Amino acid sequence: MGKLLQLLTRNGGFMTFLLVELFSFYIILQYNDRQNAIFTHTMGLVGGNVLNKRNQWVEYAHLKEISDSLMEENARLRTRLADAKHIQVPYRDTFFIRDLDTLTRTDSLRLLMVRPQYEFISSRVIGNSISGANNWLILNRGSTDGVEPGMGVVSKNGVVGIVRHVTAHFSMVMSALHRQTRISVLVQRVDEKGAPIEEAGNVFASRSNQPSKSLGSLIWEGGDPTIMTLKFVQRHFKVKENDLVVTSGYSQIFPKDIVVGRVIAPPVQDPENLDFWIIKVQLNQDMATLSDVNVVKDIFYSELDSLNQKAKNE
Repeated sequence: MGKLLQLLTRNGGFMTFLLVELFSFYIILQYNDRQNAIFTHTMGLVGGNVLNKRNQWVEYAHLKEISDSLMEENARLRTRLADAKHIQVPYRDTFFIRDLDTLTRTDSLRLLMVRPQYEFISSRVIGNSISGANNWLILNRGSTDGVEPGMGVVSKNGVVGIVRHVTAHFSMVMSALHRQTRISVLVQRVDEKGAPIEEAGNVFASRSNQPSKSLGSLIWEGGDPTIMTLKFVQRHFKVKENDLVVTSGYSQIFPKDIVVGRVIAPPVQDPENLDFWIIKVQLNQDMATLSDVNVVKDIFYSELDSLNQKAKNE
């Protein structure tokens, strides 16, 4: 104990100086957005290579699990490709619907064509945090791979976050578990078996005489990293436990109908706005176990953004 006191006595001035410097640095980052953004960008650049090397060794030790995961993913993609060969195409001026093999057949009638809007850039999570109020991820893909700020990031299980900072080979992603994250979603009613209820052609939807979906905004309020809060769902919409929460497709960040989670408790009235519900949602993706993800690229982002800017300027 005496030696410790002697050490503190000899170096007390330096330690006090160091503590004051660290506290000042924390205050600067906490209350200055520009400095905070610069620090975040620099940490991503410097720490990216170190984290990438570490993850390469970890991945080497888990090659079998990674291989199994890729095989499962390939099986799901093959199933989706087979389903995509047949789409329902309504004839013009009729109410009839006919299934056409869009990959092998053509038709002289005017058809409603399906046009791809998104491309996906495969990536690996090499840095992740879930314990703070504002959490970030680092991906091993950057501008040379086509990643740009503002792109969404998804996994096979749900929504992950939004790209904010990009270097040549790495990118910083604002996690879904970040207080500034806002995700446009729909509450999707389900039947007794947990299957989604569609607007038309479904006996459950017609009997209830209620819409099957309602728009809302999903946010992170801290605490449990598996739970998010859904707001701005109108109170006339009947919400039940186990209802699905999916992306709305109304933004240019995430495609439509990606499952985000499920309602886990009865909704409560928003005390700040009595016309809306507050709903707790259990995330489908465990944010602590993220590994393989996809960055979402909207092919028509520039075109749609140009239209939006013109509308704002009128």
